[in-house]
Amino acid sequence: MENVKQEFHGAEQLQASRPDKTPKLKMTEKLTFGLGDFGANYSWTFIASFITIYMTDTVGISAGIIGTIILLARIFDGFSDIFMGTIIDNTNTRWGKAKPWVFMTAPILGVLTFMLFNVPGMFGQTGKIVYVFIVYFLISVIFYTANNVAYSSLTSFMTTDEKGRVSLGSIRFIFANVAVLSITTFTTILVDAFGGGQQGWTWTAAIYGLLCAVPLMITGWFVKERNVAEKKDKEQKTSFVPIMKVLFSNKYFILAIVLYLLWYLRQTETGARIYYATYIFDNPNVMGILSTASLLPLIIGLFFAPQIVGLYGLRKSVNVGLLVSVLGTGMMIFFSENLTGLVVATVINALGLVLLQAGLSAIVADVGDIVYWESGVPVQGSVFSLTSAGMKIGQGLTAALVGWALQLGGYVANSAIQPDSAIFAIKSMFIYFPLVMIVLMFIVVLLLNYEKFMPQIREEIHEGRVGEDRTKYIMEK
Repeated sequence: MENVKQEFHGAEQLQASRPDKTPKLKMTEKLTFGLGDFGANYSWTFIASFITIYMTDTVGISAGIIGTIILLARIFDGFSDIFMGTIIDNTNTRWGKAKPWVFMTAPILGVLTFMLFNVPGMFGQTGKIVYVFIVYFLISVIFYTANNVAYSSLTSFMTTDEKGRVSLGSIRFIFANVAVLSITTFTTILVDAFGGGQQGWTWTAAIYGLLCAVPLMITGWFVKERNVAEKKDKEQKTSFVPIMKVLFSNKYFILAIVLYLLWYLRQTETGARIYYATYIFDNPNVMGILSTASLLPLIIGLFFAPQIVGLYGLRKSVNVGLLVSVLGTGMMIFFSENLTGLVVATVINALGLVLLQAGLSAIVADVGDIVYWESGVPVQGSVFSLTSAGMKIGQGLTAALVGWALQLGGYVANSAIQPDSAIFAIKSMFIYFPLVMIVLMFIVVLLLNYEKFMPQIREEIHEGRVGEDRTKYIMEK
């Protein structure tokens, strides 16, 4: 066993010293990696899409209180993400740095997801609020954080190849969007099929808990880590403060966080979709049509994203796509109450977002390489943890914004007719606010002008010239 461990670590160090020589990933391993995001969404997308309407219409907790609970948990969540990245960077096992965390946290995440949609009816109003806060806090701040930061950082640990990273991002989000599409399309149908009310949510949550845990465990067990950056002193731990210092002194890292934040703030449309279907089109099942129009183009487009990025470059491809998305969202305003026109506009919007979704993980992995090259400090886990913090804060604000907008708009739970102010709030969260976020993302991507320097930076990392030993003028050209 000791010989096996030495062989493993020797191979790991060899790959770390020659990061541009990581082998080309096989499709089976890419698919195994992508399966993890399929599972993760059966916790996170399920919660993000249905927690508000479940709590307001089944449990009886107001939308404003739910929005506040989510925001408070997400603030703590952002901090826990930061610490989780440092933990991953300091994890050293024969299975790897991130893999064990993906595997171990998956079953707990599945159980907690089930518990969140099973608020005990015996509790009074205060008891229900406390229960929801505790369970949501455990999911968001601890177990989803540990799982998702580790899972996301696998993009960096598995390969250094740019096209390979974009391919991993594409496959990951193909699986993710398939999960999102199935969740947003079939959840209300399943709840009704299982008897509606709490009973319907109980059985649906049980199925989704399993669909969350099992795929993540498969990913955590079978994928391989190859590109593990080594410290010069392998016995010394990488402490939290130096990591934060080198990360926040890098402008590209800050831009990456902002990009993640904007990407998830744009998704107020996800939380508002069930309300839009119910109160604009008077049919909750229209949510499935809108979800399909939003997600199916993404799923199809992600198959072609690596080839497009390979031909035209990541930054240029992403920004052309974002301009298409602006056009599509503008059309959504015009066709806001025409289902056919709205579906067409939603498809155009979704096609425009394909390349950014495919490239997000690659951008963060690239930024991690830049930071390592500049500082000599391994930050592969931490760079993903902080962008994950941006994601979590963005998602928390997204859910809170939907809840607050409904509250301010005078939304009346279970009422067939909503006031005009509530209708405007729903449209704002579904169309107007996401449009502003897309425009801001376009500006941020314009500022991410590192792409032309990456071949030289990777060559320097390959040759061991990092930190003070690097060629300092490369990014000054």
